[in-house]
Amino acid sequence: MSEQIKEILRRVAEDVMEKLAFLLSFSSEESSQSDTFAAAGISFSGSVRGTLIMAISDQILPQLAGNMLGLDDDEETTHEQQQDAVKELINVICGNLLPAISGKQHVFHIEPPHLVSEELQSYIDALLLKNRNASLICVKLPLEDGECDLFLVHY
Repeated sequence: MSEQIKEILRRVAEDVMEKLAFLLSFSSEESSQSDTFAAAGISFSGSVRGTLIMAISDQILPQLAGNMLGLDDDEETTHEQQQDAVKELINVICGNLLPAISGKQHVFHIEPPHLVSEELQSYIDALLLKNRNASLICVKLPLEDGECDLFLVHY
């Protein structure tokens, strides 16, 4: 089941990133690693409960925000616009992921997305400790100028 969910998460994230932010996923050989990233989380409850976390390379943020806002290439984005773009991206991914996993007949309560300011692994570990029966699914999406990592903690 977790392999099915992993593939659904990958497919949904690639689709949303392409349609909402015009960012395409490439094979792993073509991506560049980044030491710094922005991270956001969004929690949900319903027939499935959990938290979706996204970490995206910092160097992609200006392009992400600019594409989502429809700005010209020569227009710069602010730090706040970039943070808002990260939160909106994870919000849309989560909103498309849940019915893809559970079916369109289920109703979910989705919390507002939030930036993850603490160390990412500590944040994920805390979620897993808090919910001992939780499962963790990880998806890495290599992008042209970095990568986007998604972590689904569900129980």
